[in-house]
Amino acid sequence: MTNTLTQTDICNMALDIVGGMNIQNIEDQSNPNALLCKRHWGQCVRAEISKYEWVFARTVITPQEVDYTAYPEAQINGYIAYHLPADFSRLSLYFFSEMYPYRKNQYDLGHNYFLTSDYLYTRYPLTTLPYISFTTPIAKWDTLFCDVLAAALAIRIGRKIMGADEDVSFLYSIYRQNVSDARRKQVLQMEPSGT
Repeated sequence: MTNTLTQTDICNMALDIVGGMNIQNIEDQSNPNALLCKRHWGQCVRAEISKYEWVFARTVITPQEVDYTAYPEAQINGYIAYHLPADFSRLSLYFFSEMYPYRKNQYDLGHNYFLTSDYLYTRYPLTTLPYISFTTPIAKWDTLFCDVLAAALAIRIGRKIMGADEDVSFLYSIYRQNVSDARRKQVLQMEPSGT
């Protein structure tokens, strides 16, 4: 099912949580609440997408191996280098459990993969690369992710709306409850299947 919520709707959900006046449009340059929400929106989305295994954001591609003649700095003996996609947020848990079962642990001696800011290095060839994308359109977001995002945004804007001296600890409770609800519905998966 397609999500019908917009950026403005999610911002208004966050403003409702902290008791702020709703906005008509997140792009309204004359509304201080719209400006506040807009300032935090992009970072909030990227942070929340990267924290968990959101099912709607999982993407599987055929990985592109690095051409070492064009990118000689990418070559590391004993590893195959792959370009990270432009929308890469984090490796999907399915990379470890189903697509790349050779994994030990990134921090173990003799590890079988590692990441840099541009490349994924593996000791074994990949045919698919499952990852979490931070550019999934809002229409594909699950409504429970929208609840999580609204609570996360409320945490970021809470003190500015409610006042610096206000106790905002209740915002973290709302956030944790929304994450728990999403996990129960399996909109997000904390552990890879089969491990």
